[in-house]
Amino acid sequence: YAQFVRADVAFRQYLKLAERTWLVFRELVGVGIPYGNSYDMPFERSFYSGGSIGMRGWKYRKLGPGAFHPEEDRNVERIGDIQLECNAEFRFPITGTLNGALFANVGNIWGYHANPLLPGGEFHFNTFYDQLAMDAGIGIRLDFSIAVIRIDWALPFRYPYPNDNGNHWTFGLNNILDSHVSFNIGYPF
Repeated sequence: YAQFVRADVAFRQYLKLAERTWLVFRELVGVGIPYGNSYDMPFERSFYSGGSIGMRGWKYRKLGPGAFHPEEDRNVERIGDIQLECNAEFRFPITGTLNGALFANVGNIWGYHANPLLPGGEFHFNTFYDQLAMDAGIGIRLDFSIAVIRIDWALPFRYPYPNDNGNHWTFGLNNILDSHVSFNIGYPF
């Protein structure tokens, strides 16, 4: 059996600006610490980043941990013991049941211990802020009262690792090529 302690907490604020117009924020902090006979958290209890309910500019479980960036497109399980994420979304009506959204997300995951298979993936207080990823995008929501069908298009703007020029920020064609479209039911938060 695995020995670990895990806690995660999310804060949400909903600011109503007008009828059907909202400014919504979410802050998420999660920490899992393996101990005793466990060096790692169990896979199913670990944190992940990327996907339609968090860092929408990345595919599901394709962000992090930390500054990890594989040289080739390897299929690596990107899980971590620590997660930090902040999301902001401006929701507004377009017409009838059709609503729109503008959003931005900042966050990443990290490992508690160094892992030679995921270099740069461990959490350090003096470097974690430089490993935060950022994305932004637009969305369409079909709100039928009993269900919301959501389509989001997000572009990554800041990567947790530097590019060939040593810069974390990218603007231009690479953003569009790295963009991600997600379809979902319900609001992300």
